[in-house]
Amino acid sequence: MLSFRQMRMKMEGMRSSETSRASQDVFNANYNVTPTRMTMEMTMLGVMYAPSDKMTLFAMLPYLDYSMDHEIFGMAAPLISLNDGSSTFTTESSGWGDLKLGTLLPFYKSAGDKAHFGLSFSLPSGSIAETDLVPGPGGRVQRQLPAPMQMGSGSMEFNPSITYISQKESWSYGAQAKADIRLNTNHHDFRLGNSLEASGWIASKLMDQLSISGRIAYKYSKKMSGIQSDLSFNPPFAPSRRTVTAAFSENYGGQRVDAAIGLNYFINKGSASGNRIALEVVSPIFQDLNGLQLETKLTTILGWQYSW
Repeated sequence: MLSFRQMRMKMEGMRSSETSRASQDVFNANYNVTPTRMTMEMTMLGVMYAPSDKMTLFAMLPYLDYSMDHEIFGMAAPLISLNDGSSTFTTESSGWGDLKLGTLLPFYKSAGDKAHFGLSFSLPSGSIAETDLVPGPGGRVQRQLPAPMQMGSGSMEFNPSITYISQKESWSYGAQAKADIRLNTNHHDFRLGNSLEASGWIASKLMDQLSISGRIAYKYSKKMSGIQSDLSFNPPFAPSRRTVTAAFSENYGGQRVDAAIGLNYFINKGSASGNRIALEVVSPIFQDLNGLQLETKLTTILGWQYSW
């Protein structure tokens, strides 16, 4: 099977715990810079091959494109001056992410029902040394970007999962639990927090080749450990204040509940048989974030699969 998936996630506005925060709230918390908006686009390429009915091998490789808007504290006149007099700036980064290799191992199958384990490792092939023009001492010069703008985690990851699917005549349902376990601190001296996600879905046929689905997902992520050693934490012209929220480990992790609705079109006859096109729109219904972070607004996912 070959697959291609295009995802776009929009994040806007800051949040602390379950409360939305204005930029001034972030400045009052002693930060000189706050993110205001971020867009993440991901193109995921995938391939699956089953050497037997007891094992399926797979590989996945993402290409990522990030853009983050920032606002500077109005009283930080030296920093605004170094930013050509502007109180806003944008950073961008793009590139290939971490390569994931794994296997699916079926352990249960009956009439219409099946379940499998997933065992995979994510290799730290994505860059964690991305830079862009950031205002600071010396003006707008190339500086290391914080973790949300990097292409990978920099750590070897173990990604176990378990999935159950039940297929009825005109509808289906399923559930999945999966984890991302980072096994080491990377060479920039930090490790992203481990995460756990559980989801359940139900789908129903609208016609022979078209179905509609609904999904609920819960995700929990721990805080980052360590420090991002190549970042600046205190501006030299105001050493008692902090630079930007994303530089600090306490502003990572939390929990979120998403609700999604999707359409799935499967071609099961003719010369194009085996092609599947799916569209899903995902919106958070609950967010409880550690520290101060951008809150997620909307995610859209468009995917294509071909099976033979």
